[in-house]
Amino acid sequence: MATIRDVAKRAGVSTATVSHVINGTRPVAEKTRNHVLQVMKELNFVPSALGRGLRKNTLRTIGFIAADMANPFFAQVFRGVETVAREAHYTVIVSHSDEDANHEEEAIQNLVAKGVDGILLAPVRTENDDTTFYAQIPVPVVTFDRQLTHLALPAVTTDSQQAVVEAVEFFKKQGHKRFGFITGRQGLSTTKNRLEGFLKATQHAERCIFQGDSRYDGGVKAAHWLVQHPHMPTVVVISNNLMAMGLVYTMQHNYPNQLASLTLVALDDEPWTSFIQPPLSVISQPTYDIGRTAAELLLKQITGIDVPSCTTLSCTFIPRLPSQRNIEGTSQGYIQD
Repeated sequence: MATIRDVAKRAGVSTATVSHVINGTRPVAEKTRNHVLQVMKELNFVPSALGRGLRKNTLRTIGFIAADMANPFFAQVFRGVETVAREAHYTVIVSHSDEDANHEEEAIQNLVAKGVDGILLAPVRTENDDTTFYAQIPVPVVTFDRQLTHLALPAVTTDSQQAVVEAVEFFKKQGHKRFGFITGRQGLSTTKNRLEGFLKATQHAERCIFQGDSRYDGGVKAAHWLVQHPHMPTVVVISNNLMAMGLVYTMQHNYPNQLASLTLVALDDEPWTSFIQPPLSVISQPTYDIGRTAAELLLKQITGIDVPSCTTLSCTFIPRLPSQRNIEGTSQGYIQD
């Protein structure tokens, strides 16, 4: 492996000159700089990020902690993060908490120990938990998707609450009268906001609510609950995509007739939602832009620039209507929440 001395010898300059070219610590004549860069390329010389980081007191590295890497949502968010990081010559270290507070704390401690300059975090702890740990993180933090409103941590969120309202109102106009909602994990800001949107939109309609957990298994349980309900709703809003997958798969294999009678609305426009029959209407979140925006805010914080306490991005409701659907049914004896 080539060293800085090898580059200096081949280029016919001092090691100090090579160092100035790499680190930009002093001006170097354009002709000399280009010559040194060419020699570095010929020798496949890669500057030590660690060495430069120690000299500059920064490793140009940020941490990214997803709540559940099995969820495609976080992979799409990461694409946006990685784009911004690459443009700014930062490296991203990826971890995930698996929706577990202990795992999350361990991931944060490991990232801090590695010397990251900041952390992007989808927090697992809720406002019902002790969240003082977050305030003690010694590097800048930006949360995404989920917000901790009682802590002074910048957040990037979406207006999914309003999108849920739009979805329900749309299907009301289509003649639907009975609505169901599958919640995410209790205490999360996303769960709270989306449920509030559903309650607001259905306050004069018949409705039922299943307490989900933001996991695939939660969708499986919700499917069994739906078909056993005395008066199954005709429209069901599912507040995250993993539960939507669990619900649809379970109903396809166990309750295909009941699935055919349902209109489903899922969070996030995953490709599979338009392929199945009947297709799912979706609330599309700007996942890539969530990542880009969160990363941009974190890099500003790292350089000492103040950023907004909360940045909210728009969602888009995308209806997909089957050709025929029984939407009336009977509401007699329907149990409201």
